Amino acid sequence: MSLITGNSLESKLLETIILGRAKIPDDPDPGNYVVVDVAQFSTTVPELFVNGAEYIYITEERGNEPAFKAEHPDAKIGGSSGPDYRGEEGYDFFNSPSFVQDIDVAGRPTAMTSTNGGNAVTDLRLAGGDDVDIYVGGLTNGKAVANYLADSDRETYFVAAGSKGKPSPEDLVGALYIARQLHGKPLTPEQRDIYREVVQFGKGPKYEEKPQIKRTDLYEYTLAFDSRDVVPKLDGQRLYDVSGESET
Repeated sequence: MSLITGNSLESKLLETIILGRAKIPDDPDPGNYVVVDVAQFSTTVPELFVNGAEYIYITEERGNEPAFKAEHPDAKIGGSSGPDYRGEEGYDFFNSPSFVQDIDVAGRPTAMTSTNGGNAVTDLRLAGGDDVDIYVGGLTNGKAVANYLADSDRETYFVAAGSKGKPSPEDLVGALYIARQLHGKPLTPEQRDIYREVVQFGKGPKYEEKPQIKRTDLYEYTLAFDSRDVVPKLDGQRLYDVSGESET
């Protein structure tokens, strides 16, 4: 069964999806851009907001976060996963939706990036300037992002961030999931099960020999479709949750 059904819808959706961070154009067309990095950036970002983060500052390079904290002493900053996924010394958290549950971010600024999703946000910001509006979407907040953008008069594009310069099935699934909702063609229960299986079998086997946190991230958070109402939108280098606002 195809991930997309209907020839006209398929053509429309494929025209709006950028397959991999490496494919972001140097001069992107004006419009809305939703960065989709299902495992983990697009799942961790909503969790930080659900737990009360004031905003998320997306650093241009990993390693810039301590300088941000020096300027904002109350900030919590994210780094690499560190040894055995316990976090990197000198940082408060890493790119894991389950790990951030125990971090006190309520009312605080945060700062982080990631190899794929975070860097895709930066690439788009630097390439598109004021002509692009950048959002972060995944399976957990896909419906919220789509509903927010539904009345926009701008074209909406999706960056399926991928990994190591190549497309990844889970990010394509995430982009298609949001795009279908945006175009008024939400998945049937059967189609949703297929999408879930693509993500589960794309990532799950790789996590079997890794610490439990990877499986927790996948099965308890990443695959929790539409469990969050968060709509992260970039303003400068800061992501804010604009779910309580109207798209303009």
